[in-house]
Amino acid sequence: MSKIQNYLQKYGSKTFLEVPFNDIDSLLFTLIIYADFEGIVPSEKAKNISFSEALQLCFNRYKEEGKSWPLFFREVYDLLETLIPLVRYQDVQLSHYVKMVDDEKQFCAVTFRFHKLVYIAYEGTDTSIVGWKEDFLLTSSFPVPAQKLARDYLKDEVGLLDFGVYVGGHSKGGNLAMAAYMLSNPLVRFRIQKVYNFDGPGFRKKEFCSKMYRKMEKKLSMVVPEDSTFGLLLHHTNHYAVVKSNGLGLWQHNPLTWECADIYFAYGELTARSQKLETSNVAFLEKLGDAECNQIIDILFQIVGRLGITDTSHIPLPSLKQIMRILKEVTHLDAKVRKDILDFIKIILKGA
Repeated sequence: MSKIQNYLQKYGSKTFLEVPFNDIDSLLFTLIIYADFEGIVPSEKAKNISFSEALQLCFNRYKEEGKSWPLFFREVYDLLETLIPLVRYQDVQLSHYVKMVDDEKQFCAVTFRFHKLVYIAYEGTDTSIVGWKEDFLLTSSFPVPAQKLARDYLKDEVGLLDFGVYVGGHSKGGNLAMAAYMLSNPLVRFRIQKVYNFDGPGFRKKEFCSKMYRKMEKKLSMVVPEDSTFGLLLHHTNHYAVVKSNGLGLWQHNPLTWECADIYFAYGELTARSQKLETSNVAFLEKLGDAECNQIIDILFQIVGRLGITDTSHIPLPSLKQIMRILKEVTHLDAKVRKDILDFIKIILKGA
């Protein structure tokens, strides 16, 4: 089976009029946003920059600064280099680039406009610790700060004349795309044609059973790899597609390992591990409840903070003294809380 790169070799010379926009194009847009377009793509919605110029400027900056970045991000920039000369994306314009990272949230979005279509892409989790903590908080809170920002961005971007609107994201970005639709007013929702979630987590039972989720689900296209972890966390639709991947384990979360057949994904079946994870993580989290989940998350990230970890791209190896201190802290907790934390860690490790 071929990968996305083969799709680009075959259809990169075809315009959207010759080969209509499809799910693989959608996935590509959700990957591009992992690149840093700060200072390149205008932050205003009224201003724009061409696809090829934005990607070229971004890639040039990467060549000077980014060779030591984590593998996935290096692969994203290699993808940019492949996309720059392609005829297929020459008419695409980028605008309204927003990136916010602070002590409470990690959020990034950009808009692609082409042939009267609008595609809003939300970034997944980057390497910041706050981004990872916000992922964990999806198990106990709604809406988290990034979900509110996703809603506000969508409301600000979609105009009265925009009817061919698509929203999507990979990983947490897929969750943000769903949440943005669910939290938006009817006038905005009416203009959205499709919501893409590429291996992103779901919601708590309360949100999953809500009317706003049911409305969103009718427009949802969810894709997960065969050995999915993140896309099967929390409650999610049963109507998802499973794509074949040539990656191993957790690395299947990287869409650049996914396989395609012509203009479609190559579909497969979930592994036994993913099927078990799909049911076990929901049962465990529902047993805990929101308050206990929040307590566990706070404790885990207090430990991360004491280890001096601020970025997941360079997690330091703890010393024996640090490990003993962490174990001591956990031991002094209430017995039930201690057990819950250890069980929570086991769920994470099984997923990895």
